[in-house]
Amino acid sequence: MQSGIFAVVTIGSYRLYIGEVHHLEQRWKPALAQLNQGNYPDIQLQQTWNRVGGKRRFTFHTSKDLIEDLELLERAQFLADVESQRTAVPKSSRG
Repeated sequence: MQSGIFAVVTIGSYRLYIGEVHHLEQRWKPALAQLNQGNYPDIQLQQTWNRVGGKRRFTFHTSKDLIEDLELLERAQFLADVESQRTAVPKSSRG
């Protein structure tokens, strides 16, 4: 892995976490250790990691993977669309 963008995808759901780091290969093991220890800086990713059982339920991708994998890109666009629609609906209208 190189410096750049990476994604962590929760298997079986529409959750996609995207981040950017320098020296991805060097940061990867410490990032996994943080997730396993429960102190990863991205609270949403950490909570999902804790809830669904760690790396057995996630896939990890580099920016090259993302560019080459149309399904992941479509999922990212789908999530962006859903989030923009969700935030456009007033809270009082949500069930």
